[in-house]
Amino acid sequence: AIPIYAMSVFRLPETLLDEIHSLFSKFWWGSTDTRRRIHWRSWEDLCLPKALGGMGFRNLKTFNEALLAKQCWRLLKEENSILHKVFKAKYFPKSGFLEAYRGCNASYTWRSLWGAKSLLKEGLQWRIGNGRQVKAWEDKWLQTQAVITRPFSGVEFNPDLMVHMLIDENTKEWDADLIKLLFSEEAASEIIKIPLSSRDIDDTLFWWPNKRGVFTVKSAYWLGMLAATDFRGGDSMLDDVAWWKKVWGL
Repeated sequence: AIPIYAMSVFRLPETLLDEIHSLFSKFWWGSTDTRRRIHWRSWEDLCLPKALGGMGFRNLKTFNEALLAKQCWRLLKEENSILHKVFKAKYFPKSGFLEAYRGCNASYTWRSLWGAKSLLKEGLQWRIGNGRQVKAWEDKWLQTQAVITRPFSGVEFNPDLMVHMLIDENTKEWDADLIKLLFSEEAASEIIKIPLSSRDIDDTLFWWPNKRGVFTVKSAYWLGMLAATDFRGGDSMLDDVAWWKKVWGL
């Protein structure tokens, strides 16, 4: 049985997970102690989704990371929980979890969770309220995040630009002229379409890989799997998905 609880709290040694993967792979290809068979594809390839040419087997390293990221999500969202209070008091008393450092002489549990923070960050996106918590150049707050670049030459660059600086304080609407000056046409168009509230509502973080905006281990696992491969989206990936769906439909 897979040690789910242990994997939710600790990052298991890679040597152990590699050994388990090796046993899985030998079983799949029919190898025995007395007879070795050719492994035509690597275990990493077999763990890819069927739509991307794999068999959909579980990669325990990525699964371990997704389970740990679930605890990171709890640290981020459940501020009144004992889990959050204990770790905050010891490891990030003066900052939030996302800004926390690993520190020296940290417990193995904290080091495991801290290491999974990168996967959590990959799936986090800001929903704009008053814009006071979101850094315009650094944080992920647009769907087309790749188009956020520094302004064109001749325009003064403010590295500390916050999203609320792009909102007119009087009308509570986007400052369209300033936005068009600072951002590319594509980014500016998307920013101006973001609805704003007339009330002073805080910005909130949501989990974009899930339609409901809530973290799930399943969505984190597949996000981690895609990040670990050469697939980065685009037309070529869509073509691959369409081709493999036809193959599996035969």
